[in-house]
Amino acid sequence: MEALTNCSLGGDERLKKHKVLIVGGFPSADSKIYGGIVTSCRTLLDSSFSLKFDVITLDSTQKSNPIPSLLVRLIFAAKRTTYYLFQLLFSRPKVVILFPAIGASLVEKGVMSWLAFFLRIPVLMFPRGGPLLDQVRESKFTRTWVKLAFGGASKVLCQGPAWKEFAINTLKFSDQDTPIVFNWTATNRLLEIGKKKIKTPTQKPLNILYLGWIEKEKGIYDFLHALKDIKKVNECRISIAGGGSCAEHVKEFVAINGMDGFVNFEGWIGGRELESVLKKSDILVLPSWAEGFPNAVIEAMASGLAVIVSSVGNVPDILRNGSEALLVPPKDRIALKNSISELLENDNLRQSISTTGYNFAYKNFSIEEAVLKLEKIIVSVVR
Repeated sequence: MEALTNCSLGGDERLKKHKVLIVGGFPSADSKIYGGIVTSCRTLLDSSFSLKFDVITLDSTQKSNPIPSLLVRLIFAAKRTTYYLFQLLFSRPKVVILFPAIGASLVEKGVMSWLAFFLRIPVLMFPRGGPLLDQVRESKFTRTWVKLAFGGASKVLCQGPAWKEFAINTLKFSDQDTPIVFNWTATNRLLEIGKKKIKTPTQKPLNILYLGWIEKEKGIYDFLHALKDIKKVNECRISIAGGGSCAEHVKEFVAINGMDGFVNFEGWIGGRELESVLKKSDILVLPSWAEGFPNAVIEAMASGLAVIVSSVGNVPDILRNGSEALLVPPKDRIALKNSISELLENDNLRQSISTTGYNFAYKNFSIEEAVLKLEKIIVSVVR
C-alpha cells in the first residue's frame, strides 16, 4: 500500500488502470440542468482527476422541476440501478463514488452502496443536502433508514465539521472513515476573475446576485422582502439567477412591488454565462433555510464577491462572520436587510470581506486540492 501511495502521488501510469464509477450530476452538455452536484461533478471531470483515473459516469440528476411523479421517478431509478449493476459486474470498478442528496436520492444511492458492498467494491458516499441533518435530528424513523442507507459505504466524505459530526455520532463511522473534503468549485477561471476584482475599485451602482433554486426554502422571499425595506435599494442592481417552482410568482412579486426597474431575471446559467454574471456582480446573497455548504458561496468567494449567507449547515463551521462572509440567521428578514444595507453603504467592509473570502476560497476550495485528497482516499480503500 505504501508503494502504491507513492506511485499515485507521483502520477504513475498504473493509476490510470483504477476504474472509478461515479454516480452523480452528469447531464448532457446541452442540457439546462443545474445544481450543486452537477457543478461539482462537471468540475471534477474537467480536472486532473480524469487523467489519473479511468472514470465511468452515471447521471442521476432530477429530470425536471417540479419533481416528476413517483411512477416516473421509480422507472428512472430502476433503469439507473440496472445500468449501475451492469457496470459493477462487467466493468469491475475499483471504487464507487456516490453523490446522494435527500429523500429518494438517498434511498437510491443507499441501494447502490449495498450492491457494491456485496460485490466487495468500496464505496465513498459524498452526501449533499443540508436539510438531511435537520430531518435526522427531528425524526427517529428518518434516523433509522438514513443509517441503513449509509451502511454499505466504506467512507463518508464530509463537506465540513457538521457533516463529520453527523457521520460519527449518528451514522457510527470512525474518525478515519469520515474525511473532510471541501466542495471544490473554486475553478481557476473563477479565481482569475476574483484576483482582478479585488484589485479593482468597485463602481456604483453595486450589483447584488441571488444564485440558486427559486424556492421558498431557499429564502427567495426573505431576500425580496429585505430589498423592499432597504432605503437605498434603487441605488443598486439585482440579478436573480436560477429557476424553480416559485419563479413565476417571484416575478409577479417584483412587478407588483415596483421593483422590476432594477431586478433582472437571468434564468438558469452555467459555464461562461455564470462567469459573466459573477464578473459583473459585487455581492452574493444566499438566505437559504438549510444547506450543507453551497457551491454558490464558493463560486462567489472565488470570484471576489462579498457574501451574505445564512448561518446553517456547515457554513458557520467553515466561515467566520464578518471575516470571510456576513452570516445571518435563517428566516430573519431584519438581519438580512441590515447585512445588505451594511455592504451597500460600507465600502471598506465590503472590500475586506471580498478579499478575505477570495483568499479563503483560493486556499481551501480549489479543485486540484480536492483531487489530491480524493486520490489519497481512493488509494486507501483499493483492495
